[in-house]
Amino acid sequence: MQNLIKKIASDHPELEIAAGERFQFSPPNHLYYDPQTSYSSSEAKLLLLHELGHYLIKETDYSTDIELIEIETRAWVKAKDLCKQYGVKYDEDFVEDRLDSYRDYLHYSSLCKNCQLAGYQDNAGHYHCPLCGAKWNNPSHPE
Repeated sequence: MQNLIKKIASDHPELEIAAGERFQFSPPNHLYYDPQTSYSSSEAKLLLLHELGHYLIKETDYSTDIELIEIETRAWVKAKDLCKQYGVKYDEDFVEDRLDSYRDYLHYSSLCKNCQLAGYQDNAGHYHCPLCGAKWNNPSHPE
């Protein structure tokens, strides 16, 4: 992991890479990795490249959950390219599991608290139930 961090730091000297509580990109130029992670070494490297992908695609703003999933997907696509550059094995199953966490969260968030029907989200990020008319806001994604 340390070799990968050194390579990334060399290729992107403008990035501030530091240990943190989780793998995260924080705009404009902070990249965090979890040195105490329970992920395997190869998974941790993938997560780091995914966060680097966020930095490189320069997309961080979203108002709807589907936009969040689109950004996450684009960052994983970028990570796949970065795997070739940095000699890291890309694990499609691991990536799909990570994306599934967002998909599952989107589904859970869309369920009406009154009638459990899946609602729709407007451009401001508010959910609406087409059956009972309830409205609710989506809490932040847990990851």
